Amino acid sequence: MTARTLEAWAAAVQAATTGLIGPATLSGTVQVDVTGGPDGDVSVHAVLDGGQVTAIGAGAATDPDAVLTLTAADAGAVVAGTLDPSVAFMRGRLKVAGEMGVVLDLLALASTAAARECRDRVAAGQPD
Repeated sequence: MTARTLEAWAAAVQAATTGLIGPATLSGTVQVDVTGGPDGDVSVHAVLDGGQVTAIGAGAATDPDAVLTLTAADAGAVVAGTLDPSVAFMRGRLKVAGEMGVVLDLLALASTAAARECRDRVAAGQPD
């Protein structure tokens, strides 16, 4: 994924998550590292505050509270909706480092119907 494509994808995710609300305790910076893609490894990061996504950006975060790592194939499956992030975590396909409270709150948010609808819009290329 080129830097320009990654930036466009991050912008689409930012638009799709507007209004998405998770647990009030969900605050911090989460970095997602995707490995083994056709263009190499890529990173994106999200800033969350009070259960809401306040920013998403391409590239690594300066000082993330949690880092999630998964393969490009698994990342594609998560976006497509064929792999639940919680299942990926339990099976060791989603590696986690950092504050587990942030990760658990993020997984709780990802399991909601609203988050699945956002994921489906991003996967379909319709962020709004």
